[in-house]
Amino acid sequence: MSRRNLSQPSLADALVNDLSGGNAFLEDVQKLIDWSAFEVLFKDIHGNALGAPGYPPIAMFKIALLQQWYGLSDPAAEEAVADRLSFRRFCGFPLDQKTPDHMSIWRFRQRLVDLGLQDQLLAELNRQLDGRGLLVKRGTLVDATIISAAVAKPDYDKGQVSERDPDAGFTHKHGKTYFGYKAHLAGDEESGLIRQAEMSSADLHDSQMGAVLIQGNEEAYYADKAYDSQALRDELADRGIKDRIAYKARRGKTQPNWQKWMNKVAAGVRSGIERTNATLKNWYGMARVRYLGLARNHCHLQLVACALNAKRALVLIKARAA
Repeated sequence: MSRRNLSQPSLADALVNDLSGGNAFLEDVQKLIDWSAFEVLFKDIHGNALGAPGYPPIAMFKIALLQQWYGLSDPAAEEAVADRLSFRRFCGFPLDQKTPDHMSIWRFRQRLVDLGLQDQLLAELNRQLDGRGLLVKRGTLVDATIISAAVAKPDYDKGQVSERDPDAGFTHKHGKTYFGYKAHLAGDEESGLIRQAEMSSADLHDSQMGAVLIQGNEEAYYADKAYDSQALRDELADRGIKDRIAYKARRGKTQPNWQKWMNKVAAGVRSGIERTNATLKNWYGMARVRYLGLARNHCHLQLVACALNAKRALVLIKARAA
């Protein structure tokens, strides 16, 4: 599939832009990100030369980010990009240019999954933010949060599996049964930026993602008691990373006072990633997944993490300039 070329802004565009003002947040994001680096990532996204020309991948990526910031479904994003001047300007669509319909938006996201590009999005954005000195790397905060499936919960006691979403799984927490997925996050201690985000079925134990979320260049690694395993502690020691994993109390044994003290101190630091998880659920709609299947929901998590990091980066830059 070939690529559509967006026409140059007309005199009418310039006049409307002057009269309408702008969206300061989107203008700041436009300046924050080096979009040309993402162009390189997307070079094969329209690899099929047949069919109608596709929209520029950067414009589609920007629409995907708008969806996260403003809580837009694909149909709502179609309407908003067509109607809102600030959205058109951010995505690069002149007034006389047809904007993507909801199926084009869906197809772009699916192409990210098909080409395995979703994990490169956050990595590239973080590379740019690191270049601005925003990633401190003093500590990595690790945590997992349960996200409900987009389908009805099957009967756990009968061993049922969801036919519509077989990737979703069951887990238990505080005496309750949950069905869906888990988002596993590695956050930067001081900046609050997400360094890595992974999606899994809810039935995967948190500890199984512990080693995956080690960044390798942090000074310390913080995680709750669910990650307490000797294998993970040994790996951190081998890599010269300070172990700040909370200690479990062992059955039939009195927990040493030093472990209790370490747990208390580390919990105060670790609360930062818990706030990030709360932000994902309360502000980015991640209390419930939007899609069916692990691959699509993992892609969605990457887009949410990019959106959150871009917004957080602007806060950090403004605080640094104050």
